[in-house]
Amino acid sequence: MRFGTSAVFFSVAPLLIALAAPSDPKGPAETEPRYETATNIDVMVVVTETKEVPAGSPLGGYHLLVRPESSKADAETTDVYLAPADFLKDFDCHFSKGDRVQVKGSKVKFNGSSVVLAREVRLNSTTVYLRDDRGAPYWKAGKS
Repeated sequence: MRFGTSAVFFSVAPLLIALAAPSDPKGPAETEPRYETATNIDVMVVVTETKEVPAGSPLGGYHLLVRPESSKADAETTDVYLAPADFLKDFDCHFSKGDRVQVKGSKVKFNGSSVVLAREVRLNSTTVYLRDDRGAPYWKAGKS
């Protein structure tokens, strides 16, 4: 009887250890940041650069690097995450260096830096709506 109990314990123990291990090998620093309504901002900025982060990466998709409108050209920039590239391709809105845009979103910390998770971005008379008022992304609407 004692041997049977030990055999069950030693055969189940590795399974329990495997289940207790984190399922995300990248760790918590690599997960996407959460939109926080308490840190909402509404600013006019100038685009200094655009970039696309590969899909599958944290915050994969289209980003704008921006500086405050009132600052000098060599001022520190902020990363503004818009949305996955596939979601944005349906909109006829293209951003370029030097564009003056209005950004509404949540400024949060991600991997030690500030990033703005954009809710709305306005360029001239075009506004692109990316998230609802609580920050839920429209590109995930209807997905389970």
